[in-house]
Amino acid sequence: MIKVKVRSFKKAREFTRKLNLKNRYEWSVYCSLNNSKPDDIPDFPNEIYKDWKGWRNWLGQYEKIPFTDYNKAQAFISQLGIKSSNEWKIYCNWNPNEIGIKPANIPASPNIFYKDAGWQGYSHWLGTNKIPPSKRTYRSFKEAREFAHSLNLTSSELWIAYCRGDMKDLPKKPHNIPTNVSRKYRGNGWNGMNDFLNASHNRKVKRLANAREFQDAREFVQNLKLKNLKEWIKFIKGELKGYAPKPSDIPNSPELIYKESGWLGYGDWLGTYAIAPLKRNYRSFEESRDFARSLQLTSSEKWIEYCKGKLPHLPPKPDDIPTNVSRKYKNEGWVSYKDFLWSNIHRQKFSKFRSYQDAKVFMHSLNLTDYKSWKEYLEGNSKGLPEKPKDIPANPAGVYKDKGWTGIGDWLGSEAFAYAHFEYLNFSEVKKFVRSLELTSSVEWVSYCKGDLTHLPPKPSNIPANVVRKYEGKGWNGFKDFLWSAKHRKARKKFMPYIEAKELMKILNITSEAEFRKYFEKGNSPDNLPRYPSFIYSRKGWENWNIFLEN
Repeated sequence: MIKVKVRSFKKAREFTRKLNLKNRYEWSVYCSLNNSKPDDIPDFPNEIYKDWKGWRNWLGQYEKIPFTDYNKAQAFISQLGIKSSNEWKIYCNWNPNEIGIKPANIPASPNIFYKDAGWQGYSHWLGTNKIPPSKRTYRSFKEAREFAHSLNLTSSELWIAYCRGDMKDLPKKPHNIPTNVSRKYRGNGWNGMNDFLNASHNRKVKRLANAREFQDAREFVQNLKLKNLKEWIKFIKGELKGYAPKPSDIPNSPELIYKESGWLGYGDWLGTYAIAPLKRNYRSFEESRDFARSLQLTSSEKWIEYCKGKLPHLPPKPDDIPTNVSRKYKNEGWVSYKDFLWSNIHRQKFSKFRSYQDAKVFMHSLNLTDYKSWKEYLEGNSKGLPEKPKDIPANPAGVYKDKGWTGIGDWLGSEAFAYAHFEYLNFSEVKKFVRSLELTSSVEWVSYCKGDLTHLPPKPSNIPANVVRKYEGKGWNGFKDFLWSAKHRKARKKFMPYIEAKELMKILNITSEAEFRKYFEKGNSPDNLPRYPSFIYSRKGWENWNIFLEN
């Protein structure tokens, strides 16, 4: 397909205005006529040109056509053969199709325009006369679950496929059983899709039906002479050299298939009779910690390397000391790897950096003024200054944390403010303030801290931007708790969709942001229309005020 270079916005608009078209409907009709419009002028200029300023600006005029009454509109629409609200939305997208283009005197959001003038739902509007799901009478949860159990489905994906009619070997879904069972039966016995379908049992039955008897399967596996679980995993993946592919009747997860049919563990399954880590007897926490500290390791990464046998200068890890020490000793005295390994003590022994005082003397000689100049120096972008010595750390806050570090101002010898010692509000006070902002994500929190959310009050100086670092260990339990995001997301669901809000602006003939503000100040706006649409619809179609209010 040959790409056509699009005419410039200014020249395309000049051409369009000469056509004397009165509104978008006439423009769409014009575009649908064969060989009428030049190929280098797009059908949808509002999606192509960055300079777009609305249809009135594009056409040079704009004549609004009043909507017809509900009965006439419904009589026309019901003859088109549109079957659903989704097909209706496609019909309203100004793109000519086999049905045609929606007439200008019929609204794209009839549920809003005819709300108090005859609206009876989309089934009546389209002429399908279907009973809306919300008004249907369904079977009780117990009866619906009993029917679902009879289907022997193993997952929610298969349930959806069944409801679509994709599983021809099963009986058709009865009309009195909903598709969205979780929403319909929530609070009426619903306990998850696994329970509704009896999926765990069905999966087990299917796996057992396809698997050898446990004794025969174990004999086959033991004859392979595999040494450990690692080799078993390679074998089932077909990655173990010298072995034929695994037979289909030998399960990948025998611990699930044979759980109640003789399973005793992988040691028994492979014939090695090794004891599973969870069943081993390990040393006490204090004894394991004493041993680990004697290794003089400096980090958890080094501990993992040691456990893998990658530090040959050290003695092998004893079998009675676990690899995952944090999980094993979680309730037996575990504090951290720093405590378990004594890593901070060992790092000091092997440190290659100058003392804090000596490093600070060097830094003061550079006459850097703030954090930005310090970063430029680290990147080698400070002309006239010597290259950073290897014994001066790039992360002084971490290296000198307990050795004199008080902040970037002291490190540089400048008046740079040491934010680490700023007196911030306590966590409960900060959380109370932040929850009042009604933010729903960490992304919105960052935008707020940058001052991008102009409808909200500025961030107080005694509330930090990096709340995670500041309040970790002091009540912090994630952004979901901090922002109360679940509550605010639920509250935002009351707002009408972006398209409907845009259609409402057209009906109200609001053409500017100032008119929108005045409309809200009168107090007559619908409860589901947001006061700050640019914020609420920021991820749901919002581009700018001109497009939102274009008529």
